[in-house]
Amino acid sequence: MFEDIEVKPKFTLMYGIAEKSLAEMTDSEQKIAFSKAYVRAKEAAFSRGLPIIIGKNGLVIAEYSNGQKFVRENGKNIRLYNE
Repeated sequence: MFEDIEVKPKFTLMYGIAEKSLAEMTDSEQKIAFSKAYVRAKEAAFSRGLPIIIGKNGLVIAEYSNGQKFVRENGKNIRLYNE
């Protein structure tokens, strides 16, 4: 479907599209790519007034733009999450 689309370097940087597949990346490159994706996801959610939802230590965590983090269950914040 997207095989004929040419991805330019500027587009890659703007939208965080990886220049190589995950299988071709070194561990270091994967960490950088994941870090960039996380930052972009936070920016997108926070700009809309939404939390980012992540999995951490077997829990579902909602992180808000003010830095607060809550453990979530069934789509509701149930308690503060302290790392």
